[in-house]
Amino acid sequence: MASTTKTDKLSPATGTALQIGDASDAITIPTGATFTITDGLTVASGGTALTSFTAGDILYATGATTLAKLGKGTGLQGLQTNSGATAPQWSNSPQSLLTAAGDFLYASGANTLAKLAKGSDDEVLTLASGVPSWAAAGGSGGLLQIKQTVKTDTTSTTSTSYADITGMTVDITPTLSTSEILVYCNYHGGGTTAKSGSISLVRDSTQIYMGDAASVRTRSYYGGISHENRYMYDATAVYLDAPTTTSATTYKMQWLVESGSTLWLNRENGDADAMYSNRTASSITVMEIAVGAL
Repeated sequence: MASTTKTDKLSPATGTALQIGDASDAITIPTGATFTITDGLTVASGGTALTSFTAGDILYATGATTLAKLGKGTGLQGLQTNSGATAPQWSNSPQSLLTAAGDFLYASGANTLAKLAKGSDDEVLTLASGVPSWAAAGGSGGLLQIKQTVKTDTTSTTSTSYADITGMTVDITPTLSTSEILVYCNYHGGGTTAKSGSISLVRDSTQIYMGDAASVRTRSYYGGISHENRYMYDATAVYLDAPTTTSATTYKMQWLVESGSTLWLNRENGDADAMYSNRTASSITVMEIAVGAL
């Protein structure tokens, strides 16, 4: 039967070295018992030489016989080697930097990531002091899009106030609010009796490209269409408009005629001669032009 010795302290008989058993002995600490080493167990003895840890700590070697701990990083950080290649460290990952929809990543220095938050509508990406930034659209301009409506059949009006010319309408949604819209439209047609007709260009419900107000005189971009068999008038307009919007916009042609007369589109008044009476085409075209400082 193993003997039991009870004591509160063991001290070496001489010097400062205390040996427990011999090399061939097995020393057992029972399960559930607590064995405390005040200054920690050295690495050479199979320990860490560290006395405490925090949840998430990582151990790494700082030398052949020394260990250190690295505390846990923050959310979405990644583990990598430091710039001196001497120890691990936590670094921001791309996911940790991108915190809002539309964020951009860029290098703010060697091996350093930074984010650029999204800009405002119509802004463009540019460089300022060597790093990307948002700025108002500029440059010498350019064609962004083009829309066209072509009408080949005929239509007419007897309206004495401006009314839409059926089919002479085109829609465009500007890409930039700073864009200008170049409008080109051409009307071919004639009228009955010796009375006058007028043509107007309209953006949505606003009349544009017209003469100055003068009493009750009709304002238009073309007027004076009157009766003459086998004769057609060509009413062309070229106008650069600035709608300042990115919403869908409608450009159209309208017409009116003096009471008692008729205006025709794509045909002359007579239209009786199968060979020599003309049938024509008319169109309205819009082009979005990006503009900016040169």
